[in-house]
Amino acid sequence: MARRVLALIAIGGLLVSCTSSGPSAGPVSATVKEWQITLSSANLKAGSLTFNIKNDGDKEHEFVVRKTDKKADALPTNADGTVVEDSPELSEVGDPSEVAEIKSGSSDRSLTLTLQPGHYVIFCNLHVEDLVHYQKGMHIDFTVT
Repeated sequence: MARRVLALIAIGGLLVSCTSSGPSAGPVSATVKEWQITLSSANLKAGSLTFNIKNDGDKEHEFVVRKTDKKADALPTNADGTVVEDSPELSEVGDPSEVAEIKSGSSDRSLTLTLQPGHYVIFCNLHVEDLVHYQKGMHIDFTVT
């Protein structure tokens, strides 16, 4: 009986450690598609981070990263609805701090940045014909701790 109790306690401890919601330190999987951006984790550990980017959509997209206090759906925009990328409210986080021309079906794009603690956003700022990807919902918030 005591062995069963100890085994159950050990299994419970393993389950708790495997489902930790702490910050992710490894590579971050990112997917772009019409009309969303998803990340494998929205809580990341400060330091060097690599975003491995896959385009599951039918259209070309881009992946722009900025540090800001603004929420991803409330970024400063131009009259055409695109984000003002050089706004003082948005800080570039590297050189480069974006990946452009992510073709449909592409899964081999990556971006490595050194990120400090804070709030960040990722967005697609393409404007093709009358279609502004940011306005269609292609943005996401994430936190670095």
